[in-house]
Amino acid sequence: MSERTKIKLVSEIVGAIVLTLLMQLMGVMGYGQYTWMCFLPLLMFFAFGVDFKKIPEMLLCYAIGELWCVVNSLVTGLFTMWFGADNLILSSIVPTIIVIFCILLVHENLFEGRVFSNVPCIFMGMSTSFFTLFMQQPIGYVHLFCFWAFGILLAVCLVMCGMLVCGAIFGKERASKAFMPLGADGK
Repeated sequence: MSERTKIKLVSEIVGAIVLTLLMQLMGVMGYGQYTWMCFLPLLMFFAFGVDFKKIPEMLLCYAIGELWCVVNSLVTGLFTMWFGADNLILSSIVPTIIVIFCILLVHENLFEGRVFSNVPCIFMGMSTSFFTLFMQQPIGYVHLFCFWAFGILLAVCLVMCGMLVCGAIFGKERASKAFMPLGADGK
């Protein structure tokens, strides 16, 4: 087994333990049924390459997504009022198409390259907000944002604890090289 594999294995064990233990806080705080939501920011964090600099952008764009859910609800409400709830296409589908187009137009074009351009996190904020809106959950946008932030904190703890333990066992330099993408260290 290569040293890289050993280091990653130790990191994965530590990460699994840390993540599982910290997720228990959701149940302790009375939100155990929403623990699954902690995995969504984990997915995004790792998809963005474990880039700690992306965290403020991830938080901000998630909140922006929640606001877009409100906009979608308002636009859908207007279309329903104008065309009636029985007209599914004009009361639900068309307004959502318009809102999604606006999201993409604004955040991919107008805010391209800025902190407001993280469209995956915007859509994550919007979609989880739909969950509470349509499923009539007893939680609100602030709860969702806190779950999102907690999930990001879990991702940071997972990575930092893994690196800390691996650094203590294998040495900081050897451990940090194991976390580089293959080929980045010349091998």
